[in-house]
Amino acid sequence: MAYIQVATVRNMTRRRYLLYLIIWLCVCFPVLYLKLSDNPTIEKNNVHVTEKHTRKPINLSKLNYKKLNKFCNAPNMIAIGDEGNIGILKNSFTIQGVLILIRHGDRGPLTHVRSIASVNCGIIPESYHQEYLKFLENLYFNGSLQFLGPFHSYPIITQNNCSISQLTPVGVAQMLKLGKILRTTYSSLLNITTSEEIIVYSTKYRRTFQSALAFMYSILPTDLLSKIIFKESDSYSYCFDHCACQNAQLLSKKLGQSSSKRLRSHRIVEKLLKRVHNIVYSLPKSVHVDPYVLKDSILTYICHDAPLPCHHHNCLKVGDVEDLFGFIDWDLKQHSKHNAFHKLGLLKSYGFALNLALNLLKMVSENKPNLVLYAGHDLTLQYLLTTFGISNHEAILPNYASRLIFEVYRNNSIDSSYPGKDFFFRVIFNGKDVTHSVSFCNHVIFKGIYLCPIESAVRFIHDDYFSVFNASNFKEACNMHIP
Repeated sequence: MAYIQVATVRNMTRRRYLLYLIIWLCVCFPVLYLKLSDNPTIEKNNVHVTEKHTRKPINLSKLNYKKLNKFCNAPNMIAIGDEGNIGILKNSFTIQGVLILIRHGDRGPLTHVRSIASVNCGIIPESYHQEYLKFLENLYFNGSLQFLGPFHSYPIITQNNCSISQLTPVGVAQMLKLGKILRTTYSSLLNITTSEEIIVYSTKYRRTFQSALAFMYSILPTDLLSKIIFKESDSYSYCFDHCACQNAQLLSKKLGQSSSKRLRSHRIVEKLLKRVHNIVYSLPKSVHVDPYVLKDSILTYICHDAPLPCHHHNCLKVGDVEDLFGFIDWDLKQHSKHNAFHKLGLLKSYGFALNLALNLLKMVSENKPNLVLYAGHDLTLQYLLTTFGISNHEAILPNYASRLIFEVYRNNSIDSSYPGKDFFFRVIFNGKDVTHSVSFCNHVIFKGIYLCPIESAVRFIHDDYFSVFNASNFKEACNMHIP
């Protein structure tokens, strides 16, 4: 009896325990489930995958090229500026002549870059451009190329692609636009009757000759084009008879060493430069790693609205380009402060400065030539502008189709018994009057317009040019010891 009672109590206890267990499971398990399921349900549409794995090739030219296009100087960006604008001085001053130095127009890269075949360097020609192409075809088929002098055997029609170092159709359009906007301004100088009134110089490169031809076609009436004289310069600096100079080589080497040292002090930039270099060039080991050469190559893509290149899934990004260009902007400022920079410009451009002075004096004494054109390169402009004391960013690294113009004026209100006292000149760079920045000018200000007396230029060339070297002539400056 006692055994049965104990067993009954045990069974009741077991049932009570099982009942508690069932109740606990029924209440706590759903709560535990909800706790474990506290994070949102992962659905396909809500999956966040990093950009690295989902990025597809895109045309980067549609993103931020607006910040970089300023380096291209597209035809629609070329406009008249301060050229010929002397305000009310027109009542008493007469323009006597102009000397124009241009950098050639847009060209292909200087060495092989990746995906060059996909870069469209062509252009949809406007009617004026089409007329020019017809004019060239007629010249070629009629054999009327004698007026081109040493360039008569050069191709006169550009290829419709990005050929290595050659002028592109965009470059031709730039020159046509530049000549067109200056034609109205200098119309009074263009009614020529003899070949001595207009002279055209070009370096021996095809791109400079073709740029000069397009410019002259655009600025001159077509029937007068055959009356001009084309002359060749063997040097990109237009040194003429003053080219060989050992100190120019020494100063150039010093500047290169200084630039390399600055780059090595910026390890992050140096690393970026090497990575970008390997992406851009199809044969990277054959090209020296140089930020300026690399910028020139990258502009091939930017200036023709082409996608930036990729190599082995490593793509050049707009941010990389902006970082590289930003470093170059900083480096240019340091470059221009180097004491060798101004000296190099003086030595490199002495022959050119002499030729300019000679033509200035002819305009004063013989009333001709009316117009002299020099078709050159970025360094041609850099050396000459540096010599004149103009060394801003745009002057140190001029864009395609940049222009430097010397306008010669005669003051009709001065009755001078001393020849040349009544002649002045202005300096216009890319549409901006920079006469006030010319270091050797004893400036005269008429009605708010800066003018530089011709005699200031003559005195500078003959008396003061080599004063910074403490030398009296070119030969002495080139051979003396430079610390």
